[in-house]
Amino acid sequence: MLKLFSGNRTIVLLLLPVFLLLFHFLNYYNQFYTSSYIDIGLWTVFLGVGKMSTFWSAGFLVLLNAVILNVVFNRSNFFDRITYLIAPCYVVLMSFFESAYVLNGVLISHTLFALILQQLFDLGQNDNRKSSVFNVLCLAGVMATFVPVFLLAIPLFFVVIRLIRPLEIRDIFIGVIAASLPFLYYFSAVYVFDGHPSFSLFDFNMTSGLKGDSFVLLGILSISSIMGFSSFLSQWQKSSIRTKRQFQMLLFLFLCFFVISVFYVLSFQHIEFFSLLLLPICLLIPFAFRSQSIGMTTSSAFYLLLVFSVMKFFIF
Repeated sequence: MLKLFSGNRTIVLLLLPVFLLLFHFLNYYNQFYTSSYIDIGLWTVFLGVGKMSTFWSAGFLVLLNAVILNVVFNRSNFFDRITYLIAPCYVVLMSFFESAYVLNGVLISHTLFALILQQLFDLGQNDNRKSSVFNVLCLAGVMATFVPVFLLAIPLFFVVIRLIRPLEIRDIFIGVIAASLPFLYYFSAVYVFDGHPSFSLFDFNMTSGLKGDSFVLLGILSISSIMGFSSFLSQWQKSSIRTKRQFQMLLFLFLCFFVISVFYVLSFQHIEFFSLLLLPICLLIPFAFRSQSIGMTTSSAFYLLLVFSVMKFFIF
């Protein structure tokens, strides 16, 4: 199966909906993730969505995120040819999180984060376009409306842009305006619909806390992170300056979201924020598949993970 996705035939992406349907069927049959509460941040009071529609919406967003990540990877020219390994890795790893089955702000943040990565990867060292800075900070502001704690992470995106190219005062001014626009729209909606603004920086409601597979999931994330980052570092000397900057950007974002994830685990026993680590991990995992030293090990680990992603519905 990995050989199919490692080629350049786009038609293999049609297998992704099959995987998603299988995971959603097993989840529905075993009543594994059964949350009916929707937390989409500040917009929760405006959007009333039925339980079944959240399942379909979550599945569609997982598929969309996988495709966007794959586009980001191929446009970055990391490899000398097109590959579709990123998409199945994201789908399989996401199957261990409740967000893949029940729509919430974290999953929507995946989509926005993937779009931010697309903008960042298009930036060059000598690229002075203000539109990219505006798009990145505006998307970061939208993320903060769906998961308010990301409001604290907005300044970090200025650091990310600085890792790629020089940052000017005008960039900061434009970025602040862009990040403020989503909140302007939110408060405008509150005023128009006579609503009551609801803002809690750290609160994120989910009916399920840590499950029996949570520690297994943390182990899977740890191994995937080590494989992805170590396999790229082994090619550090042969990488271009642009690629090295992109790697530094991914490492910085990984560490930032890791800190947020650890905070939510220790404070609220929510593991969903660890799913955000999958976006940088999945962009680096293909290097592990192509590594001469751990390539076979990585392929074997993926097949074991695929089997376990199905068996976990019956084990736990």
